[in-house]
Amino acid sequence: MEAPSAHVFIVEDDQLLATALSAQVETLGYRVAGTANTGEEAVRAVLQSRPQVVIMDMRLAGWMTGLDAAKSIRRDLEVPIIFYTAHGGDSVLKHEVACMGNAQLLQKPVQEQTLIAALTGVLRWAKR
Repeated sequence: MEAPSAHVFIVEDDQLLATALSAQVETLGYRVAGTANTGEEAVRAVLQSRPQVVIMDMRLAGWMTGLDAAKSIRRDLEVPIIFYTAHGGDSVLKHEVACMGNAQLLQKPVQEQTLIAALTGVLRWAKR
């Protein structure tokens, strides 16, 4: 199996969760390209750092949601996005994410195997 080396950008407004997710991503062999806690900060930082994948919380500090930030990022950069939320059962949200293309929606808390599968899947799709 090829060792992962992709740079992952994490957008999470809860610092404890951001730290835990960063550690989990690094344990899996990926590099954390950066973190942000608001949608506005995420858009600027992702466009500057150009990671291979973004893990985005849906509810963020500031006026932008994770979905708003992702749409703004996608206007300038076709980067895979893994959304994660405690509200994954929302059918409108599921539809919005499905319409984005190369995006996935995960339910918090994210199990390691689920995160591995999501990262592998979006990165494989992005290489096409």
